[in-house]
Amino acid sequence: MSSAADATATFYQSLQSSRLLTDTQLRELWGWLAYARPDLQGMAKEIHRRGWLTPYQIREIAKGRGAALKIAGRYTLLEILGEGGMGRVYKVQDTRMGRSVALKVIRKEKLSHALTIERFLQEIRALSAMDHPNVVKVYDAEEVSGHHFYVMELIDGADLTKIVRDNGPMGIPEACDAIRQAAFGLQHAYERGLVHRDIKPSNIIVPRNGSAVKLVDLGLARLMEPPGGEDAHRITQEGFVIGTPDFLAPEQARNPMAVDIRADIYALGGTLYYILTGKVPFDGATPTEKLLKHCTDPAPSLLLQRPDAPAQIEQIIHWCMAKRTEDRPQTPEHLAFALLPFCPASTVGTGAFVGPSSGRNPMPAGPHLVPTYAPPVYTPPGMPLPLPDPNPSSQVFKLPPQTTEDDPIRRRSEGGFPVGAVLVALGALFVVAVLGFAVYRVFLKTDPPPPDTFTNTQDMKMVRLEGGTFRMGSPEGETGREPDGREGPVREVTISGPFFVSATEVTNGQFLKVMGTNQSKAARIAARPESLPVDAATWDEANEFCRKMTEKEKGQTWARKGWAYRLPTEAEWEYAARAGTDTPFACGPAANFGTQAVFRATEDDPLGIGGEPNKPLRFAQDVGKTEPNKFGLYDMNGNIAEWCSDWYKPGAYKDAPRDNPTGPADGDKRTIRGGSYQSPASGVRSASRDGRRPTDRLEYVGFRIVYAPVQK
Repeated sequence: MSSAADATATFYQSLQSSRLLTDTQLRELWGWLAYARPDLQGMAKEIHRRGWLTPYQIREIAKGRGAALKIAGRYTLLEILGEGGMGRVYKVQDTRMGRSVALKVIRKEKLSHALTIERFLQEIRALSAMDHPNVVKVYDAEEVSGHHFYVMELIDGADLTKIVRDNGPMGIPEACDAIRQAAFGLQHAYERGLVHRDIKPSNIIVPRNGSAVKLVDLGLARLMEPPGGEDAHRITQEGFVIGTPDFLAPEQARNPMAVDIRADIYALGGTLYYILTGKVPFDGATPTEKLLKHCTDPAPSLLLQRPDAPAQIEQIIHWCMAKRTEDRPQTPEHLAFALLPFCPASTVGTGAFVGPSSGRNPMPAGPHLVPTYAPPVYTPPGMPLPLPDPNPSSQVFKLPPQTTEDDPIRRRSEGGFPVGAVLVALGALFVVAVLGFAVYRVFLKTDPPPPDTFTNTQDMKMVRLEGGTFRMGSPEGETGREPDGREGPVREVTISGPFFVSATEVTNGQFLKVMGTNQSKAARIAARPESLPVDAATWDEANEFCRKMTEKEKGQTWARKGWAYRLPTEAEWEYAARAGTDTPFACGPAANFGTQAVFRATEDDPLGIGGEPNKPLRFAQDVGKTEPNKFGLYDMNGNIAEWCSDWYKPGAYKDAPRDNPTGPADGDKRTIRGGSYQSPASGVRSASRDGRRPTDRLEYVGFRIVYAPVQK
């Protein structure tokens, strides 16, 4: 009891020092403590029940960091809203103005030089002068103890990425309206000399109350200046080259300092494609591969993914994503008014803004304001929208029309050239070729190429991966990296493809159907264990499951000669887990508990956000409940640890081959990857690895499978 009393007394003193509670609240709490005599957890729950402090504030005070919850004397931190490469965003209370706002703290390393600090402050001053319903309002910017931050409007809503991930592709009118409003916000920024340079779905927020869509994260935009200015090369080196490979304009990949507003228009076109299809414009195993496709490949076809979409919307996307900047809309308002006929009728949140801030409205009044799914396409002033070819052809080249006098082939035809005999001969050759190919297929028994994805007989979705090159392991200095060298050194590894990976871990229900028995702990104690990942399966049992699956599926349409189910190699597993990223998790530098990964929350793990600290889970959660990575794979980080085919050695990385490594030649342990619900957040990073005996039956270890050519 004395230990509990000491802990609550210490916490009470920390509360007093934080000055977040009034004297009246402190007296009430002291009286309740004397009466109830709770432990520290009970005291924290009571404070939260009374609504005096948020869980985040309670945790920070318990760690002795209560003083840091007040910034600049007027901002009180309430909770963490998110974190990205540039910094962390908090919900805070502005005690001077009596309102809740968002506060973004920029990472110190991003503003490490006087030049970049001055540029940052210059841009914040420009942003604070902006006033537009489709742009988040910036209120203030300060620096405290070397930390630069800015304060902005708090938006209660969800960004377009989350909306699509949670609900699937958006409806056509809603998607067009979201991009239309974002374009008007971008027009306002353009008229004030700003280029965003990081337009993407997660930077466009739809408020829950139905008010205007907001364009956010303009805080790191670059004030437009002539390319090659005296500071151009220095600013690039100072870290102002930003952008997301999935939506980056070709010219931004080549020369980030020379871009103008048309790079943002390109990204808006890619964003429209994403929210209508749920897919990024160009897939790629690495950021470099995606950038190359932005520079060389034609814009993707919307109609292949959304046959219900009007052809004009595909034209608009292709217009925005033209490779040459002069072939795109020249200002955001051109795009906004081209989308207007496809938007829903003006309602709260969809018609919040009907024209740019300058008062120009190039859209003539008329019946186009009535929403329809196949309206006439509006041509913005000064920039004609490309029209579809009235005589489409599948050929790359088409002969120009010719008269008989110009065309020797036509002259011969009209002069009695034996066309019929030629056609008969060609037909005979075609029949011989078809018969020859059939004989070739019968005797060689070749299979057609594997499908893009398939669902096997156990209702597992198998996701096709094309293979590629990635950086395997964790760099020195990565937070949470094991000190014994098991995760390094980092080296480039190439994985051959294609091969298929199960989108989720093997479940109890699937394991039982194939194997006939199941010794899973969760299956014994959970109310509905069928969709939970199988646990306590040995490495040998996992391999036997794969063998039986291969036998079961002989003759299926997706079965291929020389292919089989098996456990992934360690390199294949990390390639699939990273999904083209270099961050500790596929979702970024940190993971949100329950939405992005399942792990054991701890008090002081900087990589884990959310969750009740140190509260152990009894077993893993249902498969497929966290957000998938960019390859469409679930629970690669946490939930249940996963067997790989490789033998395990801590220093195996040092001498491993670069192409398709399969691990050491022998050993006494097999590799497990991904961490589990029993691991801290640092233990479920993409590079985390460990080893266990293949006969071990562990309640936190299961597996997923691959379908691939049999290894030689």
